[in-house]
Parts: sequence; structure tokens; C-alpha cells
Amino acid sequence: MVTATLRIPAGGVRGWVAGLWERVLLLSRRAPKRLRLCESLALGERRFVAVVEFDAARFLVGGTASSLVLLSRLEDVGEQAERAAGKRERETC
Repeated sequence: MVTATLRIPAGGVRGWVAGLWERVLLLSRRAPKRLRLCESLALGERRFVAVVEFDAARFLVGGTASSLVLLSRLEDVGEQAERAAGKRERETC
């Protein structure tokens, strides 16, 4: 009968458990989501319009039960924030 032995590093059980826990956390991390549904509006009869964001780009799309159409590319998130900040600065002057 062969018995497997568990080798514990010089740091002891605590160090071994900490190293194992770090590996478990590393494996459980997910990549951040790059695609996001910002808003959607139902138009009835299984039709809708939606704002979809991919990375920093935003798109207005329309859809039915059998199709999906790009209606417009919207301002990027960064451009929209810069424009809003500029507008606030002009309003306070």
C-alpha cells in the first residue's frame, strides 16, 4: 500500500493555507465586464430601443422579435462627461 504524504513548507501550516487561499482567490477572479446595457425602453409588440455600452463606446440600438439594428453611435462616456463638466463651468460663471 502506497501512502501519499503532504509536504508542508517551512512556513508551517499557516503559510501553506495562506498560499492555497491566494491561489483560490486568483482562480475565482473574473475579468471585468466590457458590455453593459445602460437603458432600454419597450415600444410594445415585442419592439424596443436600448443604449448599449462597450468599453467607452455607446450605441443606440433598436430591436424586434427577429432583428436588431444599430440606430446611432452615441458620444463616448468620456466625451459626455467632459461636455457636462464644461457646461457646469459656463453656468457658474
